[in-house]
Order: sequence, then structure tokens, then C-alpha cells
Amino acid sequence: MKNKKNIYKTAYVLSVPLVVGLIMEVIVYMQTGGHLISSMLDIRNIIRDLGVTALIAFALSLNLGSGRFDLSLGAQRLVATIIGGNIALRLGFNGIGVLIMAILFGLLAGFVVGMIFITFRVPPVILGLGMAMVYESLAFAGSRGLGLQLFGAPNTRMLVNPNFTLMVLGLATLFVFVLFTYTKFRYEMQAMRGSQKIAKTSGINVFRHVVICYTIAGGLVAIAGVLSAAMAGALLPTLGMTSNSAVIAMTFPMFIGTYLSRRSNIALGIISASLTIRLFGFGMVALQISTALNTTINMILFIGFLAFLANRHIPDLRKREKARIKEAKAKIKERKELSLAS
Repeated sequence: MKNKKNIYKTAYVLSVPLVVGLIMEVIVYMQTGGHLISSMLDIRNIIRDLGVTALIAFALSLNLGSGRFDLSLGAQRLVATIIGGNIALRLGFNGIGVLIMAILFGLLAGFVVGMIFITFRVPPVILGLGMAMVYESLAFAGSRGLGLQLFGAPNTRMLVNPNFTLMVLGLATLFVFVLFTYTKFRYEMQAMRGSQKIAKTSGINVFRHVVICYTIAGGLVAIAGVLSAAMAGALLPTLGMTSNSAVIAMTFPMFIGTYLSRRSNIALGIISASLTIRLFGFGMVALQISTALNTTINMILFIGFLAFLANRHIPDLRKREKARIKEAKAKIKERKELSLAS
């Protein structure tokens, strides 16, 4: 019975992008006479966008779920991909070598941020801003402003293969699924979300947990950085905190995925939410809506969703309040009847 209930919940989560895709297909067909997905190129682009979106959303969920917004994730993505990727190319590594080297630098970048956080107790937002500027400068100086150039690089064509993207995304999703389902990390995360003081009192090594979150997040954004560089042919360094734009844009699917995870797992929730957002974005492009208007619509929907999350308990609270008032009135009436009878 329990397994059957879990299957229904998982089917519900996975049906969300299907429903949104069908709605966008109908709208696109009615407005343009075309289709949401009209060629294999569209499918390839959806797979690539899904990989980048889901990986960054995974990274965000590790810290943001516990109230820590790491604003250095975008810069970690830059420094890991550019520095690690260039070292791999100079050593003659192929695409897998570039990916592995970037992951190692991403894990290191995240670990450094985590260690600074637990050592100096700097507020996460301030720490993220400072480390973002440091990592952006390192990425710029380390590549002499050229970034990572993968276009024409030998033995790296596999990175643009959508099957390779699906394989990497599948492994990352499996890792997150196991991490949040079958390890004690899951219980530590739930305790940290409630209260870090209570979690520490109950015997959880809070500082170790925080460092693990920062470290894994760094590795995940490094993977996303390599896939982004492969899609565009290059990844250029940026300064002035502009590296955050790629990460902040993924907070929407992260919040939707976290909400959907109540019926399933955070991994499946984020995958479903990421695909939903990508299909919606493809619909906007098919409808020939400008980038500025598309961004505006997404932000309005994002704010509306946050408002929904903040107020979703109000109807239940009002219902309980009415029930308590009704019960109190019934007791008062009963007491009056008893007093009159006596």
C-alpha cells in the first residue's frame, strides 16, 4: 500500500512538466500554427538547458534550504571551469578529463568557502559577495581574460553530445537522490532546516555538515559550467558580481523543485521543475516573445509562487480557527443549558 502511494506521488511530480508542455503546445499551435518542439535541434537544446538548470538548482538547494544563500556559486562555476578546464587542456586531457578537473577545482572552491564560513562565522550573504569577487578575479587573471575556449579543442566533442549530457545529469541526479534518501545527510539536513541550535544540541556536527554542503555545491556548479562552456564553445570570465546572474536565474526551479519534493524526493522534484521551466521558456521563444518580456513574465511568476509558498497555510489555519470557535460556542451553549436545567 505504501509503495503504491509512493508511485502515485512520483507520478504526480513527473506529470507537472508534461502538463505544462501540453499547455504550451496548445498555445503555440493556436497562435502560430507551429509546435513547441519542431526538430531534433529543439530536443538537443532542451536536454542541454535541462542539464545546466538542474545541476545549478541542485547546488542551490544544498545551502538555500538551510537558510544560507551562497552568492559565490556563480564565481565558483567560473573559476572551476576556467582554471580546471585550461589545466586539463594543457595536459592533453579529453572531454572527460576536462570535466573531472573542473569538478575537482569546484569541490576545492566550495570547500574553501565552507571552511571560511565555519572559521570566521561571516554571514553567508556577505561571505558570498566577498568570495565571488575573489573567484571572479582569479578566473580572469588565471586565464588572462580569455576564459576557457572549447571550440576546436581536441577530443572534447563529447561534451556537446546530448547523450553525454543525459548521462552526466543522470549520475548527478542519482547522487543527489541517494544523498537525500539513504544517508544520514538527509536527517542532518532536515534538522538543520528546523533549527541549527537544536541540531547541534542533538549531536549533529553542524560545521561538518555546512562544509559538506558548500563542497558538493561547488562540484555541481562546476559540472554545469563545463556543459555551458561546451554549448557556447567558450566560457568567458566576468567581473563585478555578474557571474551570479546564471545562478540566481535558477532559484525559481529550485523553489518549485523543493515544493514538489514534499511528494517525492528533492532530486526528482528539481528535475521535474527544471524541465517545466525549460518547456515554458521554449514556449515563450516559439511565441516570439522578447527576452525582456520573457524575463518579466518569469519574475512575476516567481514572485507569485513565493507569495503562494508564504501563504499556503493560511486557509488551513482559518479552517482550524473556525472549528475551534464552533467548538467553543458549542461548549458555552452546553454549559448554559446545564445551568438552566439545574
